[in-house]
Amino acid sequence: MAQYNPYKGSFEQSKSFSSYAEITLWISTGLLIIAYLLKETNISWLYISEFILNINCFFIVAFAILSFISETVFYQASIQRREDFIDNSFETTLAENRSEEYYTNDSITSGIYKMAVNGFENSLFTYNIAKKMTTPLWLKNIGFAVLILTFSIFGYNSAFTLLIQLTLPILLLQQAIKHTLFVYRIKRVYENNRRLFNDLKNLNDSKHKRPEIILNVLDYETTLTYGSILLSSKIYDELNPTLSVKWEEIKQQYNIE
Repeated sequence: MAQYNPYKGSFEQSKSFSSYAEITLWISTGLLIIAYLLKETNISWLYISEFILNINCFFIVAFAILSFISETVFYQASIQRREDFIDNSFETTLAENRSEEYYTNDSITSGIYKMAVNGFENSLFTYNIAKKMTTPLWLKNIGFAVLILTFSIFGYNSAFTLLIQLTLPILLLQQAIKHTLFVYRIKRVYENNRRLFNDLKNLNDSKHKRPEIILNVLDYETTLTYGSILLSSKIYDELNPTLSVKWEEIKQQYNIE
């Protein structure tokens, strides 16, 4: 799909904060393991272990803050993406800059039908990329959660530090559950678009389907805002050729032109 889009930098910034959050997660887990090993190796190193556990609280808080910043930047980038989506669909100039070759539907006359087509294409790519991210995300987050829980419970030095450390596994599991729900809801949007265009291919005018078109677009945008899911660039690059071919097949199947 994309050759250029004006909001890519904003999403990259959001991904940067997400990457920083993951780095703090690795550091936090490493500190827990080191603190536990020091405590178990030599009782005289207990004070060092306790100091490391206290320092680790900073990284746990940093993880939560960086994740929050990432989602905030994501929301701002989503506003830019929506403006570009409308501009491409209706030939308006809401955004300062417009994307180039992001959508493959330039031959379609601007208007609400083109907006529906663009939304259909969005849901196809978003659903398949997010779905492929699900299993690796669960494996990673469960792995971190188990490690953190194990070394927190057996290595804690106070109820306060234990409480803070236990928030991290909860946040990780929350992320995985939220992502899974996001995939389920995006799949529903994609299936709704398939049903919509199955009806549209037998109609000469989309006028009677406009409320359904608007509902699907709003459902997609609401789901994105709820999820604040940063799609993997690596998986996008991997799936892009296959999904691009599939999208062309879908356009033929539903007489999208």
